[in-house]
Amino acid sequence: MSTIKLGTHFLANGHDVAVFSFANEGHEDGLPLKIFSGEEEGGQTASNLAQLVDILQRFKPDIVINQMPYEHTIGQVLNDNKNYLLLGCLRNTLYSVKGNLDGYINRALPTGIARWFHNPIGRRLFLARHRRRHREELLSILSTYDHFVMFGPPNLEELEYFVPEYDQNCIRLIPNSIPAVAEGVYTKEKRLLWLGRVANAQKRAELILPIWKQVSADLKDWALDVVGDGPELAALKAEARNQSLKRIRFHGRQIPDDYYRRASIFFMTSAFEGFPNTLIEAQSFGAIPVVFDSYPMASWIVQDGASGFLIRPFDVDAMAERIVKLAKDPDRSKFAEGALESVRRFHIDRVGEMWQQLFESSVPKYIAPDRPKKVV
Repeated sequence: MSTIKLGTHFLANGHDVAVFSFANEGHEDGLPLKIFSGEEEGGQTASNLAQLVDILQRFKPDIVINQMPYEHTIGQVLNDNKNYLLLGCLRNTLYSVKGNLDGYINRALPTGIARWFHNPIGRRLFLARHRRRHREELLSILSTYDHFVMFGPPNLEELEYFVPEYDQNCIRLIPNSIPAVAEGVYTKEKRLLWLGRVANAQKRAELILPIWKQVSADLKDWALDVVGDGPELAALKAEARNQSLKRIRFHGRQIPDDYYRRASIFFMTSAFEGFPNTLIEAQSFGAIPVVFDSYPMASWIVQDGASGFLIRPFDVDAMAERIVKLAKDPDRSKFAEGALESVRRFHIDRVGEMWQQLFESSVPKYIAPDRPKKVV
């Protein structure tokens, strides 16, 4: 959706925009953008890569934005056919492993062996291995693209952890965007919202019920909406029934706007995120975020005690206590107003201007600065 939002914004500002996807199905119909997709199943097949080259030759873009920079085959193809500004765009945190090391160990090793590495020495060994490998990945990316586009200042801390000597001139910071921000706080209901992919490894969905069990005991007239689909949804529903938890509804995957609009408080349990769209979307509707401070971007998006609240990672008791205290605060609306004020910096007009400045400052000089660009 970030691709569609940005592409539509570029189109509205006079640029010609095309999107290429290696997925050969699942694309939304009726979009104003030129949408090209791989003809074969299997993603980066030789046929789909050849199709990408054909589109580049026919469309003749001035700018190419690759949102899959870790796929080095794509980067090589784009570089081999380069006659344009080539941008690599990171859509995740560099700390996805560092911030979830035990989960990484479990995925990398058989169960019987993994348990021997869940200790300080084992974790240190695995982190050193990951740091060495990820450094090589990032060095390859930085040498491939004219600019590497990251979300914001916290990403620089992440990058420096792996590549201390990176070229600052190669990096550009442009966050995700939202299409609109409410002018004022909506009339809210006594509702708590959790919204996202119902999964444990990243989203820590298994913490939803322990938090709600504590919160619901203190807030008898509040309800919880869980919006989203995922591999743990059925198990979560069954466990809620087993525990006889009241005033909780599972809605599955939905268009989220009405849920944001009704919710007074939005809480996140994620172990790691890149730039969570759900967080800024919630703020844009005046839903006050309460989130685990478990990834660097959290404290940049949420100013603790002003536009929301940051909680020590995975402290269920502290999360529940803060939600209850916030719900009972008669002056709660000031935090909703703080969320609205904070999130305005991510409005599509402001973020679009950042992209426009990058285009104008970096596209080869032979292209007239006032000519609409062709973007892929």
